[in-house]
Amino acid sequence: MKRRDFLKLAALSPAALMALQSGCASRRSTKRVLVIGIDGMDPNLVNRYIAEGVMPNAAALKAMGGLNSLGTSNPPQSPVAWSNFITGYGPEVHGIFDFIHRVPDTKMPFLSTSRVIGPGRTVNIGDWRLPLSGAKVELLRKGEPFWNKLTDQGIPVRMVKLPVDFPPDKGDATILSGLGTPDMRGSQGSFTFFTDDARSINDSTSGGVIIPVRDYGDSCYNCIIRGPENSMRAGNPEMEVEARVWADREAGSVRIDIQGTSHVLAVGEWSPWISIGFDAIPHISSVSAIGRFFLKELTPRLKLYLSPLNIDPLDPALAISEPSSYSSDLARSVGRFYTQGFPEDTKALSRGILSDEEYLQQALIVLEERKKLFHHELSRFRDGLLFFYFSSLDLNVHMFYRVLDSRSPLHASTDPRFRTVIRGLYMQLDSVIGEALDALDDNTELIVLSDHGFAPFNRAFNLNTWLAETGFANITSPSARELDMFAAIDWQTTAAYGLGLNCLYINRSDRETNGAVPPEEADGILQMLKQNLENITDPRTGSRVVNRAYITSDLYPGPLPDYAPDMIIGYARGYRSSWETTLGSFPSQVIIDNDDPWSGTHCIDPAVVPGTLLSTRLVKADNPDLKDMGRSIAGLFDIPDLPPGGRNIFADREPSL
Repeated sequence: MKRRDFLKLAALSPAALMALQSGCASRRSTKRVLVIGIDGMDPNLVNRYIAEGVMPNAAALKAMGGLNSLGTSNPPQSPVAWSNFITGYGPEVHGIFDFIHRVPDTKMPFLSTSRVIGPGRTVNIGDWRLPLSGAKVELLRKGEPFWNKLTDQGIPVRMVKLPVDFPPDKGDATILSGLGTPDMRGSQGSFTFFTDDARSINDSTSGGVIIPVRDYGDSCYNCIIRGPENSMRAGNPEMEVEARVWADREAGSVRIDIQGTSHVLAVGEWSPWISIGFDAIPHISSVSAIGRFFLKELTPRLKLYLSPLNIDPLDPALAISEPSSYSSDLARSVGRFYTQGFPEDTKALSRGILSDEEYLQQALIVLEERKKLFHHELSRFRDGLLFFYFSSLDLNVHMFYRVLDSRSPLHASTDPRFRTVIRGLYMQLDSVIGEALDALDDNTELIVLSDHGFAPFNRAFNLNTWLAETGFANITSPSARELDMFAAIDWQTTAAYGLGLNCLYINRSDRETNGAVPPEEADGILQMLKQNLENITDPRTGSRVVNRAYITSDLYPGPLPDYAPDMIIGYARGYRSSWETTLGSFPSQVIIDNDDPWSGTHCIDPAVVPGTLLSTRLVKADNPDLKDMGRSIAGLFDIPDLPPGGRNIFADREPSL
């Protein structure tokens, strides 16, 4: 008998739950543990929607093992949090402190999770640069994944869309990389927008490129698709492919001819995945990408969107799975799918390229693909551990938190049709939980967890501007203060600077080039900054801007890498660092309204945004934390050697470590 049916028959009585936990039904010969990672699932919203009756499956799972808040990371950013989950330790071990880190002597930022290492040797033949040794991508997350203890015991492990694991770990687990996987241009998502509307053509659109096109009278547009850089050519020019777009304005449709294939799209329609091949060396070396077109408008002007070019899972140009054949096996079974770590194109919505409705169409395509993958993997799940990750709540709540919060600067201007978007997304994820519950038996456990919750992002704090106004930074080029990468700053008279979402750095003379602070003075400046930051109030609202400013060495004692921040700023509910802070500019105002559709956040004080834990097992430890989950999952298999990080929160008594 399935657990779900048992619960229905027993009307959720305590006696039935005890019998269920004890496994009185017939037992399988193999143990199964299913873990569903739902990025950004908020415990307060889960409780709210359970109470409203729109998450009945979450309610059933809560009746089995309870619903707990799950401690997140500090800072509560997804790469940090999922690294905590994977390793059982914090940034002091896995080395991820933010989405971006910086090289101390140059202050130049780099992606925290992976990096490309170029070919060691090349031979030059005219304009060609032919590699004699291969380039590679390196995973920067350190620490041992908890599932190694399972595979060492011969227990099968499959991790689908695993965050912070690009390129995937080499080992005995089957892995499909998720968060951190780039698009084919090496970014975290860069769309292309073709248009002959002069009002749309500008150079300020981040997250994508706008390419002007022209109809010369034959209703045909030549659209050049820019692909990855060609490292085999001098100067690393971008590879390009031409698409010819034929407009039929009477029919309200276009025909897209590309590399021998044709695709007809009506206005408001999304294309299926279209394969696009880029030649690095003609007839010798090429790479495959996939993209989706969306015809936004045809009359009076063409507005044609192309999604970020994704790595083709059927023919991946970079390793996105382990073994390498896994992604192509999946794509042959369920069709091509988004491989990019951030599949929902939030930048296209923030920049006005897609409307709320158009963005949501794309986001629901992502979710349907992910649900199809989940169904496929669940249908063949026989034993061991299956982890499956959903991104849809995180990215879409980021964009639509404004519908939940009447204090959002965009709340009143958001079309009432979208007021139920977040509720609808939670309902869809509840159906995923329902499918998992249907698969349960007396030898299977189910865990649903998230890495963090959510809070409103109504006001943006320009950290570097505040540092300048309070004398911790010195601007010598006022005309350059809006430019990125500290173009306005005088390093020799600057004590501190902000970079990334939560991070502050001391400009140390023993670490940074042109550092102004002797190492013996750094601690005193940090204490002063901590006190001052925690006393900031917003003059408009009277509210505190910063809950707590954490000195990193106090949080994570012991040796830290030189790229680690000196302070992690835990913003208060309603506030977050500005986008300008993340890349080192100095806008004129310290605190401003956030008028970006990106209206929800979790990059604040971790106490404000805990994650969610639902499970078939009762939690027997106080204050469960993400770092506990690997050891707890492994403990469900009764193996003698558990991962060292965290606690087994399902055990009656955890032995001293």
